[in-house]
Amino acid sequence: MPSWNIHIAQTERLLERGGAVARTVRDANAFLFGSLVPDIMVGYMVPGITDPIPYRQTHFAAPAFIPKPREREFWDTYVAPQFAQLTDADFGCAHVLPTSIEQEREAIDRIHFPQRFEGEAAADPALASASDAAHEPSDQRTLFDFLLGTWAHLLADNLWNTRVNQFLDEHGGKPSEQFRIKKQGDFDGFGKMLPISSIPRETPALVHAAQAFPQYAIARPHVHDAIVVTHEIVRTNGAPDHAPYQLLTDDFFEITFAEVLDTTEQALKERLQLPL
Repeated sequence: MPSWNIHIAQTERLLERGGAVARTVRDANAFLFGSLVPDIMVGYMVPGITDPIPYRQTHFAAPAFIPKPREREFWDTYVAPQFAQLTDADFGCAHVLPTSIEQEREAIDRIHFPQRFEGEAAADPALASASDAAHEPSDQRTLFDFLLGTWAHLLADNLWNTRVNQFLDEHGGKPSEQFRIKKQGDFDGFGKMLPISSIPRETPALVHAAQAFPQYAIARPHVHDAIVVTHEIVRTNGAPDHAPYQLLTDDFFEITFAEVLDTTEQALKERLQLPL
């Protein structure tokens, strides 16, 4: 399965490329966090989950060695009904962005070394004016973007795993423990090379959306811990190269990564039927 560095990279590219996702999402912070959500309550990535939710539930996937999340079922169950509740005003609200590792470092430095920034205005995106706050996305809009991010995660997992299965079929392989170890190592090597910088901000709007997540509530401590994990992933990512792949190939990762972006854009345009 793609790790969080891959999901973060795909989210960043979708928001940067100016396509259907970028023109639809208003709360990019919620969309980014949503893109990590299916892995939070499973307990794989975030410590302190004392009552984990089974993978088959968080990912809408039947038990299998290489599961394929039923992203369309998630869309029909949660995304489409939430979209139906939005008003025209929800599509005209301002963009709310996540922070970056550079911005977070600056915010920390401003606290501990204020003399360095004398006479400068803070660049922290969390510091919005009262007038900006009046145009922030509504709770319903933030929850919609949160759900869109979660759906994008499931769609990506489905496509990555589908292509892995096809790769096995084409090369005469079959699922096994040895295969799982090689695949995980290859995904780890690819993911750590991706340049990423975005970290979700623990805003009241994000915490509220997590608690209102209709599939299962995500408590504030788990939101906080997931963001801490994300920070460390972003901070340590960006390796110059990877060890030789044991199973997959550079072409496999390059082609599938691009396909995930294109498929996400196309599915969003078709399902929302928006004039994008």
